Amino acid sequence: MTQNIFIKQLLDAFNSDSHLCDHPNCLISSMKGFLNGMIYGGKVRFIHSLVMEILFSKSSSIYDKLKNMIKPTLEHSINLGAFVFIYKTSVCLIKRIFKTNNKLTNFIAGIIGAYFIWSKRSSVNVQIMLYLLSRNLLAISTLLSNKYFPDFTHGFSIVSMIVWGLVMYLFEAYPKALQSSLKQSMDFIYKESDL
Repeated sequence: MTQNIFIKQLLDAFNSDSHLCDHPNCLISSMKGFLNGMIYGGKVRFIHSLVMEILFSKSSSIYDKLKNMIKPTLEHSINLGAFVFIYKTSVCLIKRIFKTNNKLTNFIAGIIGAYFIWSKRSSVNVQIMLYLLSRNLLAISTLLSNKYFPDFTHGFSIVSMIVWGLVMYLFEAYPKALQSSLKQSMDFIYKESDL
């Protein structure tokens, strides 16, 4: 009974006339976001998969090559679309339930969406997480640099030095902790050149 009341309150909040959200219809916006996420994810991953198959595939059959391109493309496409749907829906519900337009709702909705979509480890999800992590670090370093060191115009240099210092330390001290493809690349570049 309590669960039904809660679901009814959520649906009422989602359909209310409150204009705390940036769009007039939350459900349509979430559904369109799902579609746009799928389209974008498909475009990006298909091209990436195609290039990887051309450059690095050891598979000789066309069927295997197509399968190796389509599987990650579908995963990326569906995951991104589903994340957008959950994220936008969560933002709408949080803003309407708590009657707030605070940007913290975006952070919370991002966590909710990531819990359901991105928290399962797969090669596609790891690549996307690493892509976002690097861009987050660069954005944060730029914000901090602009705030605390206005004469030093960009945080890129600091992030670059720390990232390269860390990866070289980890490679020499704890190589098994690195992602296997990175370790293999670094073994080829740094260790096999010692021979």
